[in-house]
Amino acid sequence: MIEEVNGVKVAFDKHVHEHTKELELAFQQTDDGGGLVMNNGASDCC
Repeated sequence: MIEEVNGVKVAFDKHVHEHTKELELAFQQTDDGGGLVMNNGASDCC
């Protein structure tokens, strides 16, 4: 299953897609470099 998240096409396994609906895709920069991360947008936890 492919969805567009924040302008980026992301592929999800159909078995886990229902568990990823509340996630948000973001860019994170660290001392080791930058990359895409998934954050739990619906909660302050995790």
